[in-house]
Amino acid sequence: MFRISLFGSLSIASEDAPSETVAIAGRCASLLAYLALGRGRYFSRSELLASLWPERASSSTAGSFNTALWRLRRLVEKPPLKHGDLIVCDRRGAIGLNGPAAVWLDVDEFQRLVTPGLSRAPEKLSDADIDGLRRGVAMYTSDILLDVTDDWALREREKHRRSYLNALGRLVQLATIRRDYAEGIRHAQAILDNDALREDVHRDLMQLLVLSGQRAQALRQFEHCRELLRRELAIQPMRETMTLYQSIAQSAIGSEPAPAATAYAPPMPPPMPMPGYAPMTADEGMRAYGLIDAARRHLATADSQLQLSLQFLER
Repeated sequence: MFRISLFGSLSIASEDAPSETVAIAGRCASLLAYLALGRGRYFSRSELLASLWPERASSSTAGSFNTALWRLRRLVEKPPLKHGDLIVCDRRGAIGLNGPAAVWLDVDEFQRLVTPGLSRAPEKLSDADIDGLRRGVAMYTSDILLDVTDDWALREREKHRRSYLNALGRLVQLATIRRDYAEGIRHAQAILDNDALREDVHRDLMQLLVLSGQRAQALRQFEHCRELLRRELAIQPMRETMTLYQSIAQSAIGSEPAPAATAYAPPMPPPMPMPGYAPMTADEGMRAYGLIDAARRHLATADSQLQLSLQFLER
C-alpha cells in the first residue's frame, strides 16, 4: 500500500517501510496532493494547469506541467511499483491517481473517523462514533499542506480545519453531557488554540470551569476573551458573555452586591462557628475566602467597564 500524508507538509511512504517517509515539495507536491484529494476522478490537463499553474504564460505552462508529471512519476512509482500503478491517463489524456495500487490518504482516514460523530445528534452517538471523533482529532496534528499557497489548497485546508473544529465542538458537548468537565475543558481550549476569537467557545469554557469548581479561572477566562476582542476586533464581548461573567462573579460572593470600582473591600475574617455545625478547617476557610476575594477583585476592576458596555449594547 502507498501512504500519502497531507497534514503539515506532504510526504509519502510505502507500507513495507512506513518509517522511510519521503518529503515532496514544489510543483510535484502540489500535483500529487491535488490528484490525491480528487481520487476517483480524472482531471484534464487544462483543468490541472488552471489550478496549479495559474500565473504562468500559456507558452511555458505545458512544458512545466510535463516536467513536473515526469518527476512525480519517478518519485512515487518506484519498484516494486511500475509505471501506471498510481498515476494513470484515460483515453482522452485526463490524469488521475486511480491506478491499481492501493493508496491510503491521511485526510480520508480523518474524515472517515469523524463523519459518523458529526452526522447524528450527540445523544444518538454510539461508543464507536465517539471513539472515532477522539481518534480523528488526535490525527489532526496540523493543518494540511502548510507550504502550498495556491487557492485550491487554501480551500481544502479550510474545509478540513472546519471538520476538525466541529469534531472538537462535538466532543465538548459530549463531555458536558457526561459531566467529564476536564475533558470538555481540554477540547474547548484546543478550539481556542486554533480560533481564539470564538466567543461562543469562550463562554463554553467559562461554564465548564465553573462546573469543575474553578470559578476564579472562569473569571480570568472572561478577562482574556475581552482583551482578545478589544485588541483584535476593537469590540466588546456580546451581551450573553457579559451576563455569564456577571452571574459567575456574583455567585462567587453570594448575594452580596459588587463593590464599587474605586473601593476595595478586604476579605472578612472567618465567622465564628454556629451551634450544631462543624466548623471549617483553617485550610478550607482560607480557600473559600481566597475565592471570594478573587471574585471581588475581578468585580472591582471590571464592573465600571461592564456597566458602560451594557449601556452601549442597550442603545
